[in-house]
Amino acid sequence: MKQIQLNVKRTSQQRKAWDALSSPIIRRLLYGGAKGGGKSWFLCVWLFTIVWAIMVKAKLKPSKNPPHVAWFGRKQAVDFTGTTLQTWREVIPEEYYKLRGGTERDPKHILIADRIAIDYGGLDKQEHINKFNSAEYIIIAIDQAEEVSKDEISVLRGSLRMIIKDSKGKPLKIPFKELYTANPRQCWLKSDFITHPDNNSCFVPALPADNPHLPEDYIETLEQAFGHRPELLRAYKDGDWSALEGIEQIIKESWVLASENRYANQVIEKTFITCDTARYGDDETVILLMKNAEIEDLIILPYCSAPDIVRSLCRLSAQNDNCTIVIETVGQDLGSAVYDYLMEESKSVIEYTPQGKSLKPETYFNVRAEAWSVAAKILNRGTFDDATNCPVCCHNMDNKMREQLCEPCYKFRNNKILVEPKADIKERMGCSPDRADAYVMGLWAWRKITAQKHSDWSRRHEKDKVKSPLAF
Repeated sequence: MKQIQLNVKRTSQQRKAWDALSSPIIRRLLYGGAKGGGKSWFLCVWLFTIVWAIMVKAKLKPSKNPPHVAWFGRKQAVDFTGTTLQTWREVIPEEYYKLRGGTERDPKHILIADRIAIDYGGLDKQEHINKFNSAEYIIIAIDQAEEVSKDEISVLRGSLRMIIKDSKGKPLKIPFKELYTANPRQCWLKSDFITHPDNNSCFVPALPADNPHLPEDYIETLEQAFGHRPELLRAYKDGDWSALEGIEQIIKESWVLASENRYANQVIEKTFITCDTARYGDDETVILLMKNAEIEDLIILPYCSAPDIVRSLCRLSAQNDNCTIVIETVGQDLGSAVYDYLMEESKSVIEYTPQGKSLKPETYFNVRAEAWSVAAKILNRGTFDDATNCPVCCHNMDNKMREQLCEPCYKFRNNKILVEPKADIKERMGCSPDRADAYVMGLWAWRKITAQKHSDWSRRHEKDKVKSPLAF
């Protein structure tokens, strides 16, 4: 078999990364930084090329038991199969490889020319990680490495001990290599590759401006999505890892505190109700009566039936001029039943479907990602929108809600903003962020609600600047 060169054009940053990996000094490389820098594409092309080179150097013959020289994956196996593996299929000509399913003897792998194999999968199951204790590889290639812990990487690195011999039984000099692609995140990658790298580690930033395959308006999309977070914009547009402290955090505490200390004339008043229904017995059903961003009343219900929730919502709405109710619905859950009951009662209802399609599907993975991003922008600038210049003032937020608002982090999938799963937040906090979700729903729905009247509501608060929180 002869060495081959894929007919692909590398960008300038990708050439730098390629040259670094070709150096005998560099053992591990982080190709990361900006969104849209062609990171997954580079990983697939480099991995295929280097494995093919090993096959040629070792003069491997077709075999039923080829050497499995590399591990290729992501944290979640489903994300790898749905994204990274799809990139591989798009980039690598199918005549060069076959995908093989896992067996008791062998894991899932990519068989190249019937001579050499690349194992692939996820690090989301402990039994898979345990197998690395007995595995032997030459190469590790991980996409979206910011998702992976340092402990998991350490186990993988311990498997870099494979030795391939020539036909005379002499060990070949094949250097061990590690390639990680990643988006900026405050994690072990920053320390290992940027702030405190050793002589064998190298970082090459990936830049969207260097990638000719992106849509023409991609930079503009990034600027619109992260204009309220300049440090985030620097990271995802310019590959800047220098200001990563708290970069994943969607809503900063300083923004929330600013809304609590802000007193301004409310030129528009919108009164409405939001409701986040409990999915499990230990979650809360949260009902908020809101005037603009202010919390006028907060009702916490234990896990209860849809009719019980409907009665509370209808009573509160009737006491406030039959104001609009914003209700979260997810499939056939409790919230959907509440929504149906409210519609039967001819109430003014806005449906909030977290997993539904965003109005900006090119930017947000779903409605939940859009809602949290909208809330972050509103709290950051201190007004609901530039057209009305209606200030965001909230003097009645309890500590629990504030903590929940500042806990969720951004994630990304297929270059779209995604909010981390509720299960992950609940595991960290010990509770579901139900109060924060109800408040975010309110900020998101504000633009959909008609103003009832102009009022001197804020001037009533102006009379006593002493904060008087509600007894929650």
